[in-house]
Amino acid sequence: MNLETLIPGIILIGIGFLFFLNNKNMAKGAYSFYQKIYTEHNLTFMFRISGVILLVGGLILMFVK
Repeated sequence: MNLETLIPGIILIGIGFLFFLNNKNMAKGAYSFYQKIYTEHNLTFMFRISGVILLVGGLILMFVK
């Protein structure tokens, strides 16, 4: 094992334990957070942005390769 894979692996294990052990508290906070963010107006805006990102990414891939 080298240091480049060991440190991210340890970080991911730590985050996994946080999600596994603290899931009830996180679920309550995430529910109220997502209720505020995912409104119809915000979702249309988010999908437009993601569409533009995908189009630009596709164009970059076409011309770089």
